[in-house]
Amino acid sequence: MAEAAAVAAFAKTAAVFMGKTAAGAAISYFGNKALGRLSAEDADLHKQLTDKLPVIVAVFDVGNQPQVWENQALAPWMWQFRDALQEAEDALDELEYLDLEKQAKNRRAREVKSSGFRRSLSAVTTGGTSKRLKDALKGLDSVLDNAGNFLSVIMNIRSSSSDIQDLGNTRETTRELATTAVFGRQEEKGELLEWLGVHTPADTVDHKLLVCAIVGGGGMGKTTLAQVICQDKMVQDHFGNMIVWVHVSKRFEPKVLVRRILESINRNNACSEALDSLQSDLTKQLVTKRFLLVLDDAWEDMDGGKWEQFLGPLRNNAVMGGRILLTTRMRSFAEAVKRQMRVGVKCLELKDLDQEDTLKLFNHHAFGNSTPSDRLELRLIGEQIARKLKGCPFIAKVVGQQLRDSTDHSRWNAILNQDVRQFDEIGPTITEMLKMSYQDLTYEVQLCFRYCSIFPPGFKFKMEELIEMWNGIKNQEDIARDHFNILARKSFFSLVPRGLHADPSEDYYVMHDLMYELAHSVSIEECSRFKDGDHSAEANRISPPKVRHLYIQSITSEIITIISQSKNLRTLIIENEASSIQQELMSDLKKSIKGRTSLRLLKLAGQGWFGMNDVAELKHLRYIYMSATDEPNLCKLFKLCHLQVLRILKIDKEEKVSPIDIGNLPSLQKLDIPKRALSTIPHIGKLTSLRELNGFSVRKKDGHNITELQNLGKLRRIIVFDVQNVSNCNEADAAKLDNKMEMKVLSLSWSHGQGGIDDHILNKLVPHRNLKHLTISRYNGIKPPILGALEHVVLAHLPKLKYIGNSSHGSHAYDYRENWTEGNVPGELPPHLVTFVVKDCPQLLELPDLPFSLQLLGTDGVGMSSLPNMSDLKRLEPQLSTLHFRSCDFLVSLNGCFLQEEHYKALTVLKLFQCRNLTSLPNAADFRRISKMKIVEIIDCNSLSSLGGIGALSCLQVLKIEHCGNLIISSSSGLPPASVETSNLQLEMLEIDDHQLLGLNPLRNLCFTKRLFISGRSKMDLLPAEWLLQNISHMEHIEISNAELLRSLPSKMRDLYAPRSLLLHNTHVLQSLPHMPPNLWVLVINGCCTELFERCQVGGSDWGKINWIFNCDISKDA
Repeated sequence: MAEAAAVAAFAKTAAVFMGKTAAGAAISYFGNKALGRLSAEDADLHKQLTDKLPVIVAVFDVGNQPQVWENQALAPWMWQFRDALQEAEDALDELEYLDLEKQAKNRRAREVKSSGFRRSLSAVTTGGTSKRLKDALKGLDSVLDNAGNFLSVIMNIRSSSSDIQDLGNTRETTRELATTAVFGRQEEKGELLEWLGVHTPADTVDHKLLVCAIVGGGGMGKTTLAQVICQDKMVQDHFGNMIVWVHVSKRFEPKVLVRRILESINRNNACSEALDSLQSDLTKQLVTKRFLLVLDDAWEDMDGGKWEQFLGPLRNNAVMGGRILLTTRMRSFAEAVKRQMRVGVKCLELKDLDQEDTLKLFNHHAFGNSTPSDRLELRLIGEQIARKLKGCPFIAKVVGQQLRDSTDHSRWNAILNQDVRQFDEIGPTITEMLKMSYQDLTYEVQLCFRYCSIFPPGFKFKMEELIEMWNGIKNQEDIARDHFNILARKSFFSLVPRGLHADPSEDYYVMHDLMYELAHSVSIEECSRFKDGDHSAEANRISPPKVRHLYIQSITSEIITIISQSKNLRTLIIENEASSIQQELMSDLKKSIKGRTSLRLLKLAGQGWFGMNDVAELKHLRYIYMSATDEPNLCKLFKLCHLQVLRILKIDKEEKVSPIDIGNLPSLQKLDIPKRALSTIPHIGKLTSLRELNGFSVRKKDGHNITELQNLGKLRRIIVFDVQNVSNCNEADAAKLDNKMEMKVLSLSWSHGQGGIDDHILNKLVPHRNLKHLTISRYNGIKPPILGALEHVVLAHLPKLKYIGNSSHGSHAYDYRENWTEGNVPGELPPHLVTFVVKDCPQLLELPDLPFSLQLLGTDGVGMSSLPNMSDLKRLEPQLSTLHFRSCDFLVSLNGCFLQEEHYKALTVLKLFQCRNLTSLPNAADFRRISKMKIVEIIDCNSLSSLGGIGALSCLQVLKIEHCGNLIISSSSGLPPASVETSNLQLEMLEIDDHQLLGLNPLRNLCFTKRLFISGRSKMDLLPAEWLLQNISHMEHIEISNAELLRSLPSKMRDLYAPRSLLLHNTHVLQSLPHMPPNLWVLVINGCCTELFERCQVGGSDWGKINWIFNCDISKDA
């Protein structure tokens, strides 16, 4: 009984994924609702299903094996089982909808004190829905009659799958490299050697135990990198015979692991059977010796007890500069080790290999030791294949090996033009490697992961948006958030580096191509996506009755047919970018959606071609998103009693939105509609389940006062407009912002020109100290309330703001509540501030000292003349990585935090926009110490006369310079002779808007540039031939966005063997072409004259110079 109850609870949790809720929700409902709804005359059915509940639980438990869905005999029964459960769930959900509707009408009846209204409600019939439930339960009972045979077969399959489950245990590794060919990872290797201290003099080596985790997805080269480290001569000299390699695998025991380590040190040491004795022996071996312990292929142990047993002696006794190097797919494992070791754990995440190293690895396996000139055409195809592999070493190796003995061009082109997973000799190898990570997830997290397969490759997920989609039943958002965090920690998602925004809900995550392919392979037909131009192929592969979740990108008749036939559809997302749709298609689409009565989620992104009538009868909907609608009558939507999330970005004729009754929405959690429409909703305080309210407009009118927020105790995020309409302290205090412990994000905005408010009123609006993100805009005060435990702060459009914190223009501490200032030194910024953005504050002449926790600093329209310094009272490691300055007209220098020596190791991004009085950049000595700066953008800084010592930035990858007229004047018109000293900068991309900048130091001396973009209206009549020849071995891509004056291309173009793509736009006067670079793969010339166009046609005088280029597009259209 206890086991059955546990499985039932597990099933209910799994209901967070809407298309797979059927089994979990049915188990839950059968126990307390479904069977209870049956009448006395249905006692036999009640008993039969009660007896079969354990069977349902068993099928739900074991039926998730991939082999079940791949088995042609078993899969059809499993689909019948799912369909029967979903039908029962829909009937139950509709009954609950009717209950909620009745409760809402009763509440309104009580409010208007209408005695006859209640009696009319009692006549509301549920007979039809009750009969539907009864029929659905009979159908389920019938399906379950065959469950016995199914379970006996499926259990055999489950037992046979243990070989796959144990795959991680059989793949044992050693410290020896299996190949002599290792490409890339030089930066990571250098970082590890520095961490190991092999370059450090013996008397200065850190003797504390240090831990580093190499984290990356399957096939990213974690083990290979660890092997390279172990084989390094300096590492071997440093650690001697105390380099210990142990393969951990998924299942491990501390005793076994300790014994392996002892055997690696001295085979005669591991003679005891007791863990305590083994640990004692290990301590004796390690306590007086410098050692490097490599734990390869470690997986997370959720209990943590085993890792505590294993790591405890190492943590407590290791001295002499011991190092532990881990490799793992899971960031969460690195975090678990950090908790156990109670020391700092360095986390080195492996990113994709760059294109050059991926190509080298692919070529090594595809061509062996043959010279580059051999099989030249295959090598050109191979370059394009390597680009498709997106930097994954494992796939580059597998695909290269499969092509090694093939000289068949058609086979190479097939792999280039198709998904590599479709090839029998490649796909299974990749899938099995990835499935180990997938099988390590719990069932409900697997469901969430599979859902992601409906989105396009490379899709940028917002965490909160995805959680909303997963959140299929009430009060499960926190569980969905836990599932997302598990996937992120286990490296299924990667966080895109944050821009200058304060709200983490704006963070984007991406799924690596390998993980996307895995999600697609395990989604068992329930998730489908139709991409532009490929609808027919998708339609032929889909079985509409099986589809639960559908994502489409344009509207066609095929798509509409699929929607109409997908009777079990739970999710429908339409991303249509077309400006208009044929009237007939639109009418058919609306009919097809109206018929999908099982829908829980509907997202319509496109022009305003949907109205409320089109969705108002879909009673099961929990989530509605419309980018636009042409119908202002929202009342129909506000009758959908199950609705939890409503987002409408634009409403045509918004001024015609009539007052809205919210009494039917007891479950609404997130409301995001345009400000004017939202302002028509009175008494919003009745929505006590609200967690997110994007745009509450305060008005001096009953039902719209700030006091409406009083009972919204679950709020986590709120944007408040028109704060100037808060009348007095009593109103402000009644909003009880300080009692909303769950609130993390708060935005307070005043109307333009009405930013005044009594400080005492503002004092009453100070929120609970748990708040993390605060935005204040259009406030007319001279000081903002930004103290507390804040991590992200945005101050925008504050015309009278003169000081923040303890700047010299004001040193008095703020007069805000004690619980808000707790933990701060008076007058200072929050000690854990991560993001600080200040916009349009012209009277703010300086910023206060910034905490070391700060990662991103952005200013726009601020009157400061120099940068602030940073100070730290808690001795934290500096984190400042991004500096973004715009429209700082008085900024004349980058002194301050930018040049504080302690921050050099963290800074990676510098962006300067419209800093018109900035005359120079720091010198080479300062720039040389900034070891990680990768991106520099300088735009519209007209007083800047030189780039200073920017050439000393050893790691610079992207340099962008536009609209800096004084730099062009300063640059010489000529380009450097060959004898000039070259620059060591290795730029991935150089983007400029005038070719004359190539004559400016250090650009004139560049020799290792990969991609050149010249934008704007450059008056260039010739390409800079000598400069291109300087970069002959690295220049892969050249693009001129406006070549309207370009008369000819250099005659030495054929000497440039590195370029793979050349794009010239608006080539109005170019009349002929020279011989193109021999390895060119893509040539695009548009806006050309008629003469050039004709010369480049088949048989034309220039045809022989380009006819071998794989992708050649020459057109007269601009």
